[in-house]
Amino acid sequence: MKIAQVMLDPNYGGVQRYFADLCLELAGRGNSVLSIIRKNSVVESELISIKNIQVVAINNQFGWYDPFATIQMKTALNRFQPNIVEAHLARAAFLTGRIKHTGKWPLIAKTHNNFNGKYYRKMDGIVPCTAQATQSEYHRDIPHHKFTTVIPNFSRLKPVSRVAKPPRIDKIFAAGRFVKKKGFNILLEALAALKSININFSLQIAGNGPEFYSLRALSTELGLNENVQFLGHRNDIPNLIKNADLFVLPSLREPFGIIVLEAMAMGTPIIATRSEGPMEVLDDNSAILVDKGEKSALFHGLRKAIEDPGSCRDRAQHALTLYKSCYIADAVVPKILALYHDVIRQFECKNGIRH
Repeated sequence: MKIAQVMLDPNYGGVQRYFADLCLELAGRGNSVLSIIRKNSVVESELISIKNIQVVAINNQFGWYDPFATIQMKTALNRFQPNIVEAHLARAAFLTGRIKHTGKWPLIAKTHNNFNGKYYRKMDGIVPCTAQATQSEYHRDIPHHKFTTVIPNFSRLKPVSRVAKPPRIDKIFAAGRFVKKKGFNILLEALAALKSININFSLQIAGNGPEFYSLRALSTELGLNENVQFLGHRNDIPNLIKNADLFVLPSLREPFGIIVLEAMAMGTPIIATRSEGPMEVLDDNSAILVDKGEKSALFHGLRKAIEDPGSCRDRAQHALTLYKSCYIADAVVPKILALYHDVIRQFECKNGIRH
């Protein structure tokens, strides 16, 4: 199959991780993949020179209505002649939708967060990663029949064979973009409360973003400089998770959370907020779940984990088993390929295309 994947966000986060992993998995299964990305995208180095992957890096200097970007995309797609095109995030969906009429291929979009439906009107199908994604108020102007079956995100990470964590929990790890919705300020406040009752811990936090300096200042204000280490952007997140005793996801909004899958795969106990994605991936048997946006809830979750490491290990083992059965690439990618075949068949029937 010839599959085009389009993603025009140059930043790095869970969406970009998923995009790169999907291209690599599709190519590794013998498909021919065209990856249309933005110039200077962080995923280019991972995809360039990989067998079965063609990378086209385009300029997109003029935003959502960039005529030069659409010309470059149209040229690349016409040359490649895909069986199907999949767009990731709103800008890619919108710009690809503007040239859809020029080709004979179905266009689908993968949802990675809540989106404004007006950018997705040209889609032949919309692939939600959670059931919640089909119910968001942002999607009310999208016909419901355009939503395909829910297909969760996946990770290519090879899981550990078993949970083998030390009997004590004191090394905590968190990571993500430093933006307000990630809730890192609440994590720092909860840790300060732990320190006030003389509970020992250390936190490594990886990432970067607009909240970096305010989070550093808050850490100093709370007296956590000896406990908290800011690592900046890192490319070895799985190893950092594996070496930690506890992974914490304090997000106020988390449409899915690829990093949760990585923690599951590494056998590291998890504390996560009851946000959209974690609530569909995890339960009380696989993680400690706490109310989002509440310092006291996160404080009590952290204290519970530190004071009862045995229960944490049991939850981590359950999460590891769940990852192996539901979220590893071999469990999810065949569902994606089956969906592609189904969408192509429906598109060809609708448009009278015969081979």
